[in-house]
Amino acid sequence: MKKNLMQATLAIAGSMVFVAAESVRAQGSEELLLFSRQNFGISSARSAGMGGAFTSLGADAATMSINPAGIAMYGRGEVSVSPGLRISGRAADYSGPGGNVSNKLSKTKGNVGSFSMVYAGDHFALGFGMNRLADFNGRSHAIGYGEKLSIGDMFVEQLYGVPSSTIGSPDNNVYRAFFDYPPAMWGAIMGYQTALLDPVPGTGIGPDNPQAYTMTNMIQSGTLIYPDWYRRTSGAINEYTISGGYNLKDILYIGATLGIQDIYYSRFDTYSEFASTGNVGLESMYYDQNLRMSGAGVNIKVGATVRPMPWLRIGVAYHSPTWINMSEEYDANMTVWDTRYKEPGYSDTPILRNEYNMRTPSRLLAGVSATIGTAGIISVDYERTWYQHMKYTSDGYQDVNEEIGALYTPSDVVRAGVEFQPVRSLFLRAGYGYSSSVYKGSEFRRYGEYQQWSGGIGYRNRAVSVDLAYVYGSAKQMPYKPFDYTASDDYQVCTDGTIYTEDKNHNVILTFAVKF
Repeated sequence: MKKNLMQATLAIAGSMVFVAAESVRAQGSEELLLFSRQNFGISSARSAGMGGAFTSLGADAATMSINPAGIAMYGRGEVSVSPGLRISGRAADYSGPGGNVSNKLSKTKGNVGSFSMVYAGDHFALGFGMNRLADFNGRSHAIGYGEKLSIGDMFVEQLYGVPSSTIGSPDNNVYRAFFDYPPAMWGAIMGYQTALLDPVPGTGIGPDNPQAYTMTNMIQSGTLIYPDWYRRTSGAINEYTISGGYNLKDILYIGATLGIQDIYYSRFDTYSEFASTGNVGLESMYYDQNLRMSGAGVNIKVGATVRPMPWLRIGVAYHSPTWINMSEEYDANMTVWDTRYKEPGYSDTPILRNEYNMRTPSRLLAGVSATIGTAGIISVDYERTWYQHMKYTSDGYQDVNEEIGALYTPSDVVRAGVEFQPVRSLFLRAGYGYSSSVYKGSEFRRYGEYQQWSGGIGYRNRAVSVDLAYVYGSAKQMPYKPFDYTASDDYQVCTDGTIYTEDKNHNVILTFAVKF
């Protein structure tokens, strides 16, 4: 199982789809994890400036997605909007036989972190809003050199025993092979169709002589491979909320939210190889993969906050799992340049469409905040999320669900924030958040951890408020190899090098609010 954590075969990771019987199966555990991890500190500027530590606080758009009891703290109606700017940076280190190669890319994109409309009565409040809970925009690039194996060597193992007559591209049905074989083999089929690999002469004759393939015509002995991997992602999780809360004598606040999530995720991968100078045959190859996912989910949040003393608030909230219906499209293409020919070999796949259901884990939040006279507020939150309970709820995913239970563990999140009022109507804020790793095993605990630092400033009076926040977050992702495949006889084909990535994201959020 530890070995599985380190494996991320790029040749099939772009689709991560399999076939069981005649039905196409959906994504793997990492995709479900992607839609389960959410950040409550990037929506409104006030909550972001305080690190998202808002379980016991309220009267802010973010509370509808954190603790809906906070909506009952509105004394007046309010309309707010929070435009933002996100700079997503990712550093990728390729640690291989030729040494360590580092590369950094960033992507800048504007967004709307939240908006809300709240009506406040004497003892109750109703609200509708949107909070951005995840942002998938980013780019990464890893460069290696000095590898002895090509991804074509993996294709050779994948196609062992597959008759060459079944994986060609006849003019009357160019996509026949892709409909006959599972998507996990599509890269290998394109490798054959682009002449990256050839059948071994004399094989494939009779049941005792299975078809074998080779790359000897493309790569000579002593040739080194220089791999190059590029990924571009986009998308977000936006949660639309319908919330209501009740205020009992400014001592007990209770609330509930119906959350409707809009999910979009797009990923474009290019894996390239360049042969060392002097090789006769392979000059370069390019393997492009496109994955587009869109879905909608629904959840329920309930919460309560008690104020036992005028300066102290204690809040708790429960977030149900989000039940998601997901649709996806996947396609790929491959181009191979041969030093002996003027035109490249080219192959592409049909568009694979799939639909399935999934369930994210539930969350439990608790928070304490204290008001220090008129000087400010100190707030601390704790959150527990049970990632081992993520699940695909469509039929045919038992082995993936078992993998989820074996790979993942509960994650603990601590958030802390302060708000200081140096003069009337002016507020200064700072916050910090830490999320523990979701992976089992002490050797993997540093991967998947997330840390976040924030600061902000705000101006508020009885009619309007303007808040500005800056949030910086960093996380080290699970390392992986560009390709890693183990055949049925336990023969392993993989790169010597491993890619280590670290995310470093910057968010600037500006919130305008008008009271009525």
